[in-house]
Amino acid sequence: MNTKAECTICLGSNYNTSENINKAITSLTTLFPDIIFGSPIITPAEGITPSPDYTNQAARFTTTMQAQELKKHLKEIENLCGRTKQSKHLGIIPLDIDLLTYGENIIKPQDLNKSYVQKALSTLP
Repeated sequence: MNTKAECTICLGSNYNTSENINKAITSLTTLFPDIIFGSPIITPAEGITPSPDYTNQAARFTTTMQAQELKKHLKEIENLCGRTKQSKHLGIIPLDIDLLTYGENIIKPQDLNKSYVQKALSTLP
């Protein structure tokens, strides 16, 4: 029997933002029917200048996937939206999906403490 893990993610985009966030929401909702999204927030880029502002949005869902399989699916959604290694180096982020928590495990503690992530998480119902 597969155990369900509650997961928290944060999406971010600074390029074709509406299109890419909407594409991600559609893909994520198909994979995780119980997903709930917080409100989108606009934040300035951190550590990358010059760079357009980001739209960030947190979400929470449950899954029976193992963490590695889940990360693979999240990476596929990023790629679907045009994410490449080259775009990241240029500060162009069509879509970034960070897996923050998986069950009781904090996957990205450094990201979890960033102010924009905390703001996005605060909008979750």
